[in-house]
Amino acid sequence: DLSKKDRVIEIGAGNGFLTKTLAEKSGKVLAFEIDEQFKEDLEKIKHKNLKIIFGDALKHNWKGYDKIVSNIPYFLSEQILIKAIESEINFMVLITGEKFKEALLSEKTKISILANLFYEIIPVIKVEKTCFSPSPKVNSWMIKFTKKEKLTETEIFFRNFLLKKGKIKNAILYSLVEQGKTKNQAREIIQKINLSKQVLEKPMDKITGKFILFLKEKLSTHS
Repeated sequence: DLSKKDRVIEIGAGNGFLTKTLAEKSGKVLAFEIDEQFKEDLEKIKHKNLKIIFGDALKHNWKGYDKIVSNIPYFLSEQILIKAIESEINFMVLITGEKFKEALLSEKTKISILANLFYEIIPVIKVEKTCFSPSPKVNSWMIKFTKKEKLTETEIFFRNFLLKKGKIKNAILYSLVEQGKTKNQAREIIQKINLSKQVLEKPMDKITGKFILFLKEKLSTHS
């Protein structure tokens, strides 16, 4: 579903088969490829709306782009998804490994909870490993991500909370403040939740899916 209004990112352009089609159908394409062996092939694709960067996509700014269409490097799946959320990407069609697809649909992992707060996630089709040359060790899935627009207050809180950096207690505090609570009201809620000091002092990158579900239950009672 591409048009000349779309600004599209491709991660892992390879020899450019998909890149060429994206450039023909979209208003602007930013393609990333880290492997220099594909440089000659990619530089043969001449489109005024195409920009190719030979480097790590995660180290570049994605702001201003609205879609990602890509057969992504599987080991970067989680990092790419988080950066897409932070960059406010509205729509993605990605080919990922089967394990990552299962994690997204588990409803218990941190990445699943985060992804489903921001996107409607639809597995489109299984791609057998024999479709690739050389064949990977796992089967793949094409997955469609469409950004959610209508959210509950709880979903908005957790969107804000899960993108925070620093300590858990500060992430909870400022996410509550962003929802209209005063700092004193937010501190009272945190106190009522009765989390240990050890947990509150933990960094956000250490939280688990189990903790997020626990916090959701506690907040529904005390906020």
